Amino acid sequence: MILAYILLILSGCSHIKEIQFQSYAVGLGMDYKDDEYHVVLQFLDFSNVAKTEQGKSADPSPVWLATGKGKTIEEAFTKIYQGIQIPINFDQLSIFIFGKSLLENRLSKTLQALDTNFNVRLTGSTYGTEESIEEIFTTKLPFYYAFSNARVMQPEQMQQQDSAVPAISLQELLYQFNEKTKTILLPNISIEDAIIKRDLKSLPVSTIKGAFIMKGEKMKGLLNEKDLNGFVRMNNKAVRSPVTLSEDQVGEKEFVQVEVLKPKVKRTVKKEGSDVQIGLDLRVSAIIRESSHEIDSSLIKKKIKEEIRSEVYTAYLKSRELGGDIYQFEDYLYRFMHDDWREFQSNGNFPVLKKKDIQVKIDPLKSINKVNSTITPLFNKVD
Repeated sequence: MILAYILLILSGCSHIKEIQFQSYAVGLGMDYKDDEYHVVLQFLDFSNVAKTEQGKSADPSPVWLATGKGKTIEEAFTKIYQGIQIPINFDQLSIFIFGKSLLENRLSKTLQALDTNFNVRLTGSTYGTEESIEEIFTTKLPFYYAFSNARVMQPEQMQQQDSAVPAISLQELLYQFNEKTKTILLPNISIEDAIIKRDLKSLPVSTIKGAFIMKGEKMKGLLNEKDLNGFVRMNNKAVRSPVTLSEDQVGEKEFVQVEVLKPKVKRTVKKEGSDVQIGLDLRVSAIIRESSHEIDSSLIKKKIKEEIRSEVYTAYLKSRELGGDIYQFEDYLYRFMHDDWREFQSNGNFPVLKKKDIQVKIDPLKSINKVNSTITPLFNKVD
């Protein structure tokens, strides 16, 4: 009798829902237009998952979206709830996309709303965009893979082949947004339709093109891919970046393709009296991937150093023009040299990075041995 009573009390599984009777949101996009939030949810299609596990689909993967508008985020969600038919599960959210208008006008309130929404997990990768969010969520993947395999959904994988602006989680964005000395680089998603074709038909795909720069709870502006080349190559999350160098050989211009690998970036701050000097120490290895002539490794090393130094300095200046500080020198001063930071803050005369204070060390420089497919070091004539 007692055992039966206990079983009745412990029968707590009556409200469990089968997974096929829930709609799993994997992407959340938001913008703010005409004084309303525009919310887009992208859903997981279980048929896509099954096909992916079997290899790949023979048919295009369908994309399911739901859209809602409202004066508040919750009102926009409610509009979606009214039409979705089956309960929404937010446990699989992997990506957040914020439109440019929201970034400029409503980001602080949006982050507060998401932080207090117990349904939304904060671990997904976060991006900004100038494009239509619905069009981004419906971009295609080669071989009919589902959107859940896209680079923006799993950004770490493609860093191994071609590094881009590092992804930032919504949780990291929340932590850093209210820190007045932090400069945030939010990757910018763009749509490109000139890269991938099925037969002769172009397919729109999502790509990372530069980043939105934010500081002091404000969106400062957008830097394109060229402006940020130095940062993309030289940050501690970068893995691989190709660099093309040119050389004049017997009156003709020849090109050398170099692969820059796993950089280590360290800020340097030196104080002499009341003077504070800032700099960067960059350590990187490199591989010669392609060359049509014999290479003087000392000359190539010098060219790589010059290229990296120039690109890093350009990225620093471009961010500074917008009021940003992509290498976080001000944040370093605020945390570790607070008295000096307060003085700089009061007189508005923060230290400025000079190009000569960017030190680049390449160790080692290697070449590909095509005979046995191994990597061998290039020895300098004079280093």
